[in-house]
Amino acid sequence: MTNLHECCCVCLNNILTLNQVSNMDENGVSLLTKLQRSIPQVEWDLSYQICDPCTNLLSIVHTFRETCLKSDIIRRQQILLVQEELKVEASSLSKEQDGVNTEENQDSEDIKSESDSDADDPDYHKSAISNGNNNKDSKHTTSKCSRKKPNFHCEKCNMNYLSSTLLIRHCISEHKMVRKEIRPFACTRCNSRFGNSSNLLQHIKYHDAVRSNMCTYCGKGFITKTDLNIHEKQHLNMREYKCEICAKGFNTHKDLRSHKLVVHTDSQTWKYFCKICSKRFPIKSNYDCHMRRHTGDRKFECHLCQKKFTDKCVLQRHMRTHSNVRDYKCPHCEKEYKDKRVLQIHMAKIHGIGIDDIKLPSRERRYICHICPKAYYAKNKLTRHLYTHTGEKPFFCSMCDKKFNDKSYVKQHLKKAHNIKGKMELLDIDIKNNSGR
Repeated sequence: MTNLHECCCVCLNNILTLNQVSNMDENGVSLLTKLQRSIPQVEWDLSYQICDPCTNLLSIVHTFRETCLKSDIIRRQQILLVQEELKVEASSLSKEQDGVNTEENQDSEDIKSESDSDADDPDYHKSAISNGNNNKDSKHTTSKCSRKKPNFHCEKCNMNYLSSTLLIRHCISEHKMVRKEIRPFACTRCNSRFGNSSNLLQHIKYHDAVRSNMCTYCGKGFITKTDLNIHEKQHLNMREYKCEICAKGFNTHKDLRSHKLVVHTDSQTWKYFCKICSKRFPIKSNYDCHMRRHTGDRKFECHLCQKKFTDKCVLQRHMRTHSNVRDYKCPHCEKEYKDKRVLQIHMAKIHGIGIDDIKLPSRERRYICHICPKAYYAKNKLTRHLYTHTGEKPFFCSMCDKKFNDKSYVKQHLKKAHNIKGKMELLDIDIKNNSGR
């Protein structure tokens, strides 16, 4: 049989001239880097080799990809320039309009000053109501005031301001707040606040929930371009963000920041604190999930069995229990698993691989029999044990109706008494059906 490392890693041909994937092109980019960037779904090994025809094809694909990315950057820059030009034009037009209206504003200034002085009189508001809308000057003043309605309010004292700059100045001088802690821009649909208008606009997109940005690798949709870029970095798996403390690499800056908070920061300094059980959390999403466990808020529901969960990732893990697909296979034995973490635990416990990288679960016999001193790791084991005390035998043989207190005993009985060894999955269904008798 041909050694796969002695043939082309793309076309698997071992007759043509082969090049090491570590070889560099004229721009100093290795063939391995080109393979990883162009086809990130495959785990390319440094020991692989590639033939000349596939090398030429790879060069074309890589060049096409780089050209698309550069064009996208230039396109975004041009869009920003156009937007800036439009802002400048709008600003100049508004100035021209202000110049045209200067005389009109000057004429109304006396009227405005009189109305401002009258506003201090308590009887002023009554007379304004009685006059109605017949006076054109009062109409003009009212419309001008409505245009200048305060939009920015202080969270500390509820003072209103016409601009974010005035609000920030107020918060710094009156409440001694730090600039980065001030969030003048408030969402009208929820209680969220932001430091600038662009973050508010991004937030509003999540309320609309239009997933128009599609991933080119898996087809998943995202609300913002930023979310899409972060997601696609997971596909590329280039781990460009390195931790300067432990040199571990991450795909996004957010992942690196979370790593530093969780691994390299003292837990006593973590920002989020549970007032119920005094537990601290480095990240708000972890804190929110923890608080839902206290309140019993299970908003994530399985559409197959209607079981509810407090966390989305727990629901996703649960969904795998409904499937028989076992994507995670141990390279050292025949074991297969539905969950990646379970495979990692298996490799650490059985094969001693990655034992320093994963925290092995500490098993505790939490399920204690109330009749005798026996204790068990799992609840189903305790339930099975309790049948020995009650004498209950809920499992039946489908061939002779003999009763058992454990499903495994039914399988043993079928092999010994009835010489039935095959199609055990079908018999499992019979056992489950019989258990309901």
